[in-house]
Amino acid sequence: MGKANLASVGTPGYRGFLNSQYWLPGAVGNVYHVSSVTGSSSGPGWTPETAFATIAQAIAVATANNGDVVLVMPDHNEGLGNAQITVGVAGLTIRGQKSGNKRPRIDFDHANASIDITASGVVIEGVDLLPSVTGVLVGIDVNTAVTDTVIRDVRTLPGEDGSGVDEFAKTVDIQAGCTRTTVEGCEFTQHASAAGVISCVALTGASDMVVVRHNKMWTAGVGLVAPINGDTTLSTRVVIEGNVLTTDAEPGVELLTGTTGVIRENDIFGNLATIASAIVADGCALFRNQYVEVGDEAGVTIGTASVDD
Repeated sequence: MGKANLASVGTPGYRGFLNSQYWLPGAVGNVYHVSSVTGSSSGPGWTPETAFATIAQAIAVATANNGDVVLVMPDHNEGLGNAQITVGVAGLTIRGQKSGNKRPRIDFDHANASIDITASGVVIEGVDLLPSVTGVLVGIDVNTAVTDTVIRDVRTLPGEDGSGVDEFAKTVDIQAGCTRTTVEGCEFTQHASAAGVISCVALTGASDMVVVRHNKMWTAGVGLVAPINGDTTLSTRVVIEGNVLTTDAEPGVELLTGTTGVIRENDIFGNLATIASAIVADGCALFRNQYVEVGDEAGVTIGTASVDD
């Protein structure tokens, strides 16, 4: 039987072959498909033709620490009311099948809607998040003591209302003890008139070895603290690198005094009283970070040059 025929077979007997690295590099466990277009609550999810209708349905049948993958198909659209998608299966990958403007999208239709990561080793990538009400509190909530989370190529979209009322207060909230959390390659944006944004990545609990790299964050508004913010908790060995941070009268990065780590090669566009205030993180080493205040200016280095001591 050829590959095309195998791909259309929706029985568990073909799982081993369909889920091999021959079909999906990096998948070592079971692969479950999700589609709001073709899916149903009964799945069983082995192929796009037998997809589950929601991400939660696929999570419910996945096996912990098995390398399982949930493939969210193009054009999938899932709405969350006063509820959460709880990702409580350790080692699970939720991967949006990206295809131009057909990227899968999750709509947050209530302030308490969120994606809660409650197990370690979870990967979420390739999905769009749309705030559909005023002040969605958190987009992705990495719960206390959950480690090794990867959030990659996730995009937030300007609020559904189209006039700046709908927004995420915090897009990614990292709680205490979330060692080795990585947020990379994401694009977090908001409507130009949004007023309730606090931060894009928030370290709200003390964590070790958090990495925030190669993201684009477009932020502004009276509620903003900083696109990358950890000013109430003392984290250690953070790495913040290669980000583009657009802000207004707030820092691009603001971390609590004594937080340790490296902040390198970030570009920050804002309107601050001093260049030094673009990064507030006195326990971190700064390497080649640039600040611009007016659109036609060239970047200047943030921070004081190191001297012999």
